[in-house]
Amino acid sequence: MPPAAFPQRTVTRLLAADTPGTGRASAAWLCFAWAPADPLFPSSPGDFSVQPARRDEKREALEVILRSFSMDSQWNDSYLRMERYLTSAVERLFQNAEPSCLLLRKGNRPVAASLLDPDPEAPHHLISGPCVTMEYRNRGIGSLMLAESLRALGNAGLPVVRGITREGTVSGRFIYPKFGSSREIGRFPGEEE
Repeated sequence: MPPAAFPQRTVTRLLAADTPGTGRASAAWLCFAWAPADPLFPSSPGDFSVQPARRDEKREALEVILRSFSMDSQWNDSYLRMERYLTSAVERLFQNAEPSCLLLRKGNRPVAASLLDPDPEAPHHLISGPCVTMEYRNRGIGSLMLAESLRALGNAGLPVVRGITREGTVSGRFIYPKFGSSREIGRFPGEEE
């Protein structure tokens, strides 16, 4: 049973009036928050290995993250915006001596990644969220990556970890609500009020 760090709140369906420049409505963004102290985390499924990414693994991490978003139809209308945002975040975070990114491998092949921002002042700490390539989904890997991400950010001293995703996505419906999270309607980083 997940810890009761935050009470669940009801989220009402909200559509943004317009996606700038498209004339189309877009799904709402959901902000999640977790208290990473003493959560119940799952163990690693099968023969997978979650490790912190090295600086020389920047290209592999970005490829896994972008492939995960590009193969998910929920992101079709905002993929280019996400690609620019995530590419920029990878460039920034991989400049550190120890990049804030987790990679999960099946053998030598990276099949999941999670880009993290341990800065307490960052609006969101789960930059990419748990990204799993299509062929490895529905195996508990997304939950494992979220657990490992929360653990890493908790070990970095964050009392609260925040993440964002779109309403209706697999992560927003099934993965992010785990481990006692709270959620509310939010905005994409840099989006105007």
